[in-house]
Amino acid sequence: MKIKLINFKTTKNYQKNLEEVINILKNSSDFTLFPEVCLTGFDYENFDEVNKFGGIAIKELSKINKTFALTIILENKNYFCFFDNGLIKKRAKYNLFGYENRYFEIGEKPDIFEWKGLKIANLICFELRFIEYWEKFKGADLIIVPAMWGKERINHFKTLLKALSLSTQSQVIAVNSANESGYSCSFDAWQEGIESNIFEVETKIDLEKNKKIRKKLNIGIK
Repeated sequence: MKIKLINFKTTKNYQKNLEEVINILKNSSDFTLFPEVCLTGFDYENFDEVNKFGGIAIKELSKINKTFALTIILENKNYFCFFDNGLIKKRAKYNLFGYENRYFEIGEKPDIFEWKGLKIANLICFELRFIEYWEKFKGADLIIVPAMWGKERINHFKTLLKALSLSTQSQVIAVNSANESGYSCSFDAWQEGIESNIFEVETKIDLEKNKKIRKKLNIGIK
């Protein structure tokens, strides 16, 4: 499975950001991941416009016959959105950070959903710190983490992602906003993979390898 990780830098022009995302998807891989709120950023001064644009963005992105994920602000919630020839999964961020508590409504706790026979889990940025989800995600095939993690804590982000892949024996892929500290990674259950801070990186992931690792290092995960 080929994946693309996009270290996207958000501008103040929402429409321009959306057009860039659409252009990137024209030459996308089997799956493409963008960082948290890449279309608008946390533009609290224009929050009504941000919410309005979220509806427009979902409508436009649903027309694209590609598989990808990002988060979109809509209805005062920060939604993880997974598209596969249309929007097939939407979950609002549950664990809010800092000023987010002043503007956002709490969503639903992270969960697992199925896509093409795979168990997919997702964590939005700050949710990565909550170990209760790690336990829940043991056995997931793929854990997706879009983020806008503060640059002063970027080493925490990297360490947690590596630990998540080892503890769940799952494939973990993540992208952090280039507006903070552009970073993307893909780690398998052996903590092998790639780390990058360039704009766009493409890599292959072998989900069968993780199943072999679970047998070799048997900690009770199937």
